[in-house]
Amino acid sequence: MTRVRATNNQRDRLLEANAFRCCVCKRRSIGFHLHHIDGNSANTVDSNLAVLCVEDHDRHHRPGEYAGRPRHSELDALEILNFKTGWETFIVAARHPEPTVLATLSCFGTENLIHSLQLVMQWPDERIAMSISYHLLDGNLDRLTDQVFEDIASIGPNIKMAVINEPLPVEHCMCCGTGLSRTVKPAVMTRLTDPMWATESLCCIYINPDQPSLAIVFFLRDQGIISGHLHLCQDQYLHYHTDGIDDHMPVDRRPGVRTQVTRIVNTVLAEWHPAQVLVGTGDPDNPRPLSGLILPTCWETRRSNGKSKVFSKNPTGKANNPSRFGHIEGARRKKKRKSPEGAPPKASR
Repeated sequence: MTRVRATNNQRDRLLEANAFRCCVCKRRSIGFHLHHIDGNSANTVDSNLAVLCVEDHDRHHRPGEYAGRPRHSELDALEILNFKTGWETFIVAARHPEPTVLATLSCFGTENLIHSLQLVMQWPDERIAMSISYHLLDGNLDRLTDQVFEDIASIGPNIKMAVINEPLPVEHCMCCGTGLSRTVKPAVMTRLTDPMWATESLCCIYINPDQPSLAIVFFLRDQGIISGHLHLCQDQYLHYHTDGIDDHMPVDRRPGVRTQVTRIVNTVLAEWHPAQVLVGTGDPDNPRPLSGLILPTCWETRRSNGKSKVFSKNPTGKANNPSRFGHIEGARRKKKRKSPEGAPPKASR
């Protein structure tokens, strides 16, 4: 059969009908494919084309490659058709002048330390059409709430929002725990229940000396508990990935990128409260210890049209603001406590 490509107008129409989101996972600002639901590439009509992100399109054609992953489910033709129909119907209802659908915003953590927000778009009968989690990794709650309102407006400008005015316990976070199912993930369970976490837990941070990336790994009694990776993505986002979290945070022009990275790392440390923090760089197999979170200048430089651009003019390798590690150093000097030769200081509690 001869493949018939969708026209540009048809593609724009379908993207608009789906609020520029994948009809399966509801993510936006990522690559999209128009998938022929019945498998007939010549049947290029709107009713047979589903807007899928690259990952979900691949999951349909290569299901064996995704078996066992958290978001894996069988995406056969009927399942994709149901996703398409349900999502496009919801968008029509959401864009009604007086929509009956509702947005609900919940937060997790405490009033002093918000861990994450969750936006749920629902039908009047409580069926959930979309659920998005936002993790407060950089400490900028105003920017995070702006993103929430932007997401709501992109679906329907007149949708009303109900806000839960009291934070829920962090273990109920849909990403880090398992919602309201009364269980949490093993790493969180260890941190909350193991009595040795306060004295024997260890966080190791490896800083790539040549690329704007770093890795964070938490240990307890020499056993890896959870790991995360942070890197500068497409010169526009700070991408943080760990078990259950996959966040892209826009890079601000001010302060410097390294200051923004330091805030994210400090937030992760404040949440996990490791007894000791070690920072290293250089050879990944035999890293050189650092006295703190000293980030290389490659974090501040990006490339555009073959030319380098600098985010900020901070000539040092250190972050632009005092960090958790600076407080660690100050506390160590104040107590006149010496660390072993060449070893980073122990984190203060």
